[in-house]
Amino acid sequence: MDQHVKRAVIAPHCDDETLGCGGLLAKYRDECGVIVATAPDKVREKEFLRAQEALGYGQTAWLQRPDGSLDRDMHALVGAIDRVLAEWKPQELYLPFPSLHQDHIAAYEAGMRSARLSMTEGHHFTPSVFVYDVAVYDTALYPTELKWNMFEALTEEQIDAKVEALEAYSSQAVTGPHPVNSMKQMAHAIGASRQVGWAEQYALVRGVRV
Repeated sequence: MDQHVKRAVIAPHCDDETLGCGGLLAKYRDECGVIVATAPDKVREKEFLRAQEALGYGQTAWLQRPDGSLDRDMHALVGAIDRVLAEWKPQELYLPFPSLHQDHIAAYEAGMRSARLSMTEGHHFTPSVFVYDVAVYDTALYPTELKWNMFEALTEEQIDAKVEALEAYSSQAVTGPHPVNSMKQMAHAIGASRQVGWAEQYALVRGVRV
């Protein structure tokens, strides 16, 4: 496995990487890797691979943890993430916002623990940590101090790649008004208020320039 991964994204499920970081993955496709925490079924796995092809990044790590019960063994989950980060040695780590979904909360908490400064030999300390927005979950289960304070400017080509990747997840499709059907418009609104064409929003947890 090529270990050059500058930006690592932890996805609780197949599609969260695209919903939250699809533009970033398309923009930095040669520098990104995705850690999928829960085990997908065969349909979702095939959709993930189609979405990955649309976005163009190469690296994936599958943790195969139980879907819906990601918090069942946090020690094992943190250890699995630790091992991937020790191999990839990313400079940036992207975690899901701890919203209403229990797997998103578990992935966020496990990612934060894996990003810790540790005295364990071989542990990788990721300098910069960000939280990404999954717009389909618009409420936090518990209060945090996270604020959308970092914005990744995207080109129209990059946001179109994100939309194409989302369309690969046909098993997750919904009809009518819904955030998943308005990703390009939402990216334009986020970008326009920062004087760029399109953007994704992130919350900076820790930033270390190296």
